[in-house]
Amino acid sequence: MKKYLVYILAVMLLLTGCGGNAPGETGTPASPSTASSPGPGGTNIEEIAVNLISDMAAGEFDKAVSDYPYTQEMKNVITDGKFLKDQIWTPLISVYGEFTEITGTVASEYQGYDIISVKTSFENARIYINVVFNNGLIAGLNLAPDPEGGTPAKAPESVTEKEITFGKLGWELPGTLTKPAGNGPFPVVILVHGSGPNDRDETAGANKPFRDIAYGLAQRGIATLRYDKRTMVHAQKFSGSADFTVYEETVEDAVLAYELLRGDSSIDKDNIYILGHSLGGMMIPRIAKLTPGAAGYIIMAGAVTPLEDLMIKQISYLNELDGTVTDQEEQILESYKAMRDNVKALTPGTDIPPEQLFGTPASYWLDLKDYNPANEARAIDRPLLFLQGERDYQVTMEEFELWKEALGNRSNATFKSYDGLNHLMIYGSGTPGPQEYNTPGKVDERVIEDIASWILER
Repeated sequence: MKKYLVYILAVMLLLTGCGGNAPGETGTPASPSTASSPGPGGTNIEEIAVNLISDMAAGEFDKAVSDYPYTQEMKNVITDGKFLKDQIWTPLISVYGEFTEITGTVASEYQGYDIISVKTSFENARIYINVVFNNGLIAGLNLAPDPEGGTPAKAPESVTEKEITFGKLGWELPGTLTKPAGNGPFPVVILVHGSGPNDRDETAGANKPFRDIAYGLAQRGIATLRYDKRTMVHAQKFSGSADFTVYEETVEDAVLAYELLRGDSSIDKDNIYILGHSLGGMMIPRIAKLTPGAAGYIIMAGAVTPLEDLMIKQISYLNELDGTVTDQEEQILESYKAMRDNVKALTPGTDIPPEQLFGTPASYWLDLKDYNPANEARAIDRPLLFLQGERDYQVTMEEFELWKEALGNRSNATFKSYDGLNHLMIYGSGTPGPQEYNTPGKVDERVIEDIASWILER
């Protein structure tokens, strides 16, 4: 297989989506907007988006290039039908299975860009393919999970689940409190997502790592709270925000979840732990400052390297998966390097639009400027558990070593890495890549057992 460039295919607006989401995300537009805005030849953009995806699904890749209105930036990247086939459609079906049908569209708008989300079904997933328009011209493509999701699995017999709603007024979130059998009070772990508009299970392809952790811990006497992320539930509000930060995206709701559980009689308020995965792990030092009464923190595949640099590393890795780097791929990489440089150069008051900053407002990057989570974690006096998959290509063992360099001599820090595990803490073999996320798997029992033992021995 070539490589999975669906989410890094255009010069602008792709790695993050165009919906005002955080780095590494794809947008989930959900509000009515300008679906009837006229495009070239009198065709509205909704029809253009649907016809484009239909032509690709039918194998009409040359037509999908020649018959559609692209911005010059997109023309520089999508030079022929072979590019669409090899770099977009073939990797897409390799990950999600054969295309089944288009089931509808959703329209939204962000900072002058119109977005038509084409709702598609594949064998193994329902996906929004977001077509981004700038004045009627196609300016980008990206993916997002269908927010309607799928049918939830039934919890094990010994596990009980309760649906809850919590959060800031106007930004409330649905979630699930998973508990062992009995009345408690139970120790509990709050699960904090990585980048993207994640659901409460942190669904990735055919896998649901947060659900696996919740069920596994409940069977070992530990409760969990997992919830749909703010950028998923309130995608429309985020798409209209030009000044959000990682606090609104990730940190605040983790703190509010902590405060909620402190008032729950079934929970041992002295044994509330917070687990952050990926971006959530990177934000644990900030979350810890606001939850000083928490019993401990778990950083699972959390990065230390700045996000803008990490994104370039990930793209470079994907480019080289098959041993060759095409001119188009090199051009894409250079465009993202330019955006990284823009992020590095940001100062308060700098007037650089989001499309030149990975599609994310300057406020987000300024909030993270000079943030070193490993250094910040030195101020945490509670127990810390670091978990890392040794096959993780997104947040590699290099990041794990950076945590160890900063905290390895601390008596409150425990470090565990696992052979064969990827970014989702699921076992695999061979060269790691995003295609494996479509293979159904479960979070490795070693990880769940280590989390449970670490908590229960305190």
